[in-house]
Amino acid sequence: MVNDAPEILLNALAGLGLFFVGVKMIGRNLSGLVSDQIRARIRRASQNTWLAAVFGTVTGFVTQSGRTTSFIMASFVQGGFIDVRHAVPVALWSNLGCTLIITAAVFPIHLFALFLLGVTGACIAFERPRPLQGAANAVFGLALMLFGLKMISSSAGSLTGIGGFVSLMGAVNASLINALLAGLVLTVMAQSHMSIILIVVTFANGGLLEFQPAVMAVLGAHLGSSVITWLTGVNFRGEPRQVVVAQMLYNIIGVLLMGLLLGLDWFIAGPHGLIQSLTEQLGASLGLQVAAVALALNLLTPAAIGAALPVILPMIQRWSPATRDEELSKPRYLHEEASESTAAMLMLAEREQLRLLRRLPEYLELARVADPGQAAELASRHAAFQSVHRAIEAFQARLAARNLSPELTEWLVRQQRREELLAGLEEVCRDLAGVSGDGSALAGMRSAMVESLDAMVLTAISGFEQEDREELDMLATMTEDRGPMMEAMRRRYLAGGVNLSDSERIEVLRLTSLFERAVWCIRRFGAAAMLDRADAGGEEVLA
Repeated sequence: MVNDAPEILLNALAGLGLFFVGVKMIGRNLSGLVSDQIRARIRRASQNTWLAAVFGTVTGFVTQSGRTTSFIMASFVQGGFIDVRHAVPVALWSNLGCTLIITAAVFPIHLFALFLLGVTGACIAFERPRPLQGAANAVFGLALMLFGLKMISSSAGSLTGIGGFVSLMGAVNASLINALLAGLVLTVMAQSHMSIILIVVTFANGGLLEFQPAVMAVLGAHLGSSVITWLTGVNFRGEPRQVVVAQMLYNIIGVLLMGLLLGLDWFIAGPHGLIQSLTEQLGASLGLQVAAVALALNLLTPAAIGAALPVILPMIQRWSPATRDEELSKPRYLHEEASESTAAMLMLAEREQLRLLRRLPEYLELARVADPGQAAELASRHAAFQSVHRAIEAFQARLAARNLSPELTEWLVRQQRREELLAGLEEVCRDLAGVSGDGSALAGMRSAMVESLDAMVLTAISGFEQEDREELDMLATMTEDRGPMMEAMRRRYLAGGVNLSDSERIEVLRLTSLFERAVWCIRRFGAAAMLDRADAGGEEVLA
């Protein structure tokens, strides 16, 4: 046996290599199969508690990672497709789905793994059928993982004859703390708690690990999953991070619950507890006993957290409160509850347009400062504006699909036109705030443009908000054709009347063009608002 020690270790090492490659292929290819249509179904299913559990389980089995699923749901929250309250249950139940693969470590399915290797390997080699290449790669990864587990399992019994490995397993079996730390450290190193749990179950099945140390290693793997979830989820902020925190707490709460149950079991029945005795009476192998504990952990934990979610979620929200940008990125008035009344929906969309219009003076305030370091602030404001803008456009598109009366159709068309003008005006204000204007020769011109534009925007806000015809008439006067004035200004600055560098001349052209475009957008926005005020169609419909 000693002479065969290198071969035994290399077989086990090769099995580990195939196993980890298989895990990576499953995650990479099956995640890609989660299409936009499936994600839309997840979003709808998340509204129902039971469907959320089912979809979470299925998604976890597809991605083979509760952490990956939690990141997907966090991205949904970040994109405004789903709220945290509905995203968290899907993420939590995904842990049960990825745990189902544990059965591969305790049932004799190696012949099935060989069959999958042959069939999917041929599909990949000959690239047939092409539409199923992603699925073929994923199944090939599953087959590699199963085959690797078989190699590890075959070597497990022989490893007991190698002195160094026996000493290592002896240290793990001798101390529950050592087993817990081993599971935690190995999970952080492997970046996959399911991989470590599968290996632990395989070792237990081969007699290398005893029941209690194996269970502690499983608990350590869940704690390690919390560590890597925290480390890899640092890019999420605010509400999306709440989903990541929930996934992190999932493992901690699960470990505490299972630890409490095992402790009570030990206190009542002694070291050889009721759980182990029951599985032994059923004729289960040691590996199946450990697998049953892992499955129970991932079944009880989401059920317990789901029941306590009304208490846990406010705590998570305090730890990771919504940011100001998130608040600005969300529509305030667009609600599906008003979908039965088209006129009410149009009025709500106008309220959202007013919210966007009120943000424009903030851009102009930044333009007054003209600080090059405010680029990040401008980008953040623009992203929030665009998020609400897209929501309004989608809202209006749903209305356009309805069979509307001529009056409501005209109202909607004018509103869509205003939305286009708002987007153009926001772009101009953002660009104007991004112009440095450091040159003293241009400072006066730039300041005059900003102040003039600010007065126009404030007048537009007042007229649109208060439905004041006099304000809109004043806006029409303020935004009369500025072409001749801008042309005269360009000639003055560019014809040699003012000493400018080449870069400053370019800035003159840019500033005057931005101002002309802004005035054009405001004038047409006010004209569209004037038509709404002059046409009583909206009030007639509501009446």
